[in-house]
Amino acid sequence: MPTTGPVPADDRLDPQEMVVLHRVFRREIPLLADLVAAAPPGDRRRTTVLADHLDLVLGALAEHHEGEDDLLWPKLRERAAPSAEVVARMADQHEAIAGALAAATDLSHRWRSRADRETALHLAEALRELDRHAAAHMDDEEEHLLPLMADHITPREWSEVGERGRRSVPKAKLLIFLGAILEDATEPERHLFLSQMPAPARVLWRTLGTRLYQRTAARVRRTDVVVLPA
Repeated sequence: MPTTGPVPADDRLDPQEMVVLHRVFRREIPLLADLVAAAPPGDRRRTTVLADHLDLVLGALAEHHEGEDDLLWPKLRERAAPSAEVVARMADQHEAIAGALAAATDLSHRWRSRADRETALHLAEALRELDRHAAAHMDDEEEHLLPLMADHITPREWSEVGERGRRSVPKAKLLIFLGAILEDATEPERHLFLSQMPAPARVLWRTLGTRLYQRTAARVRRTDVVVLPA
């Protein structure tokens, strides 16, 4: 629904969805930095497990930011002109994150093929650098941008960003990424995300997705099975 002024009260976006999504990157990027640094050199099976998970997390972050760049920032520049400096700051931060993201992605691909200690350490540091940029950006975004989104972006427009992100995730990984979103979600947040899914997809999540995510997370982290409510 196009809009040039504040979104009507009965059609306001709940920006908490972005906070829940941000938790995935806040958790997974520093965790992966530690896991990569601790990986035994030459263990190609372990390298593949971590590189596969990096592909999912880094790819999702890249697509999330590109979706914001293409679908949200132009609308906010037009509709929230008095706060244009906030949107400009978000765009500038995206550029810094894109550079750190590209460096980490390149090193991840290199490490997948080499499984060596030196590349692993460079990759771990690149992930920590990415985490520093991304965490500062998400803090700023949650404090200053989300109120603008609630006022000027409709739920339908926000759902377009989410749908674009879902299309970018390989189908075989969709349930895993949903699990990553729901892992630290509160009960109301889990209900919100699951209620937006078609009924067959909710059944698939409860019958297959929870166990698939638990096994995947345990394999990545080398821990006991992750407890995840259905």
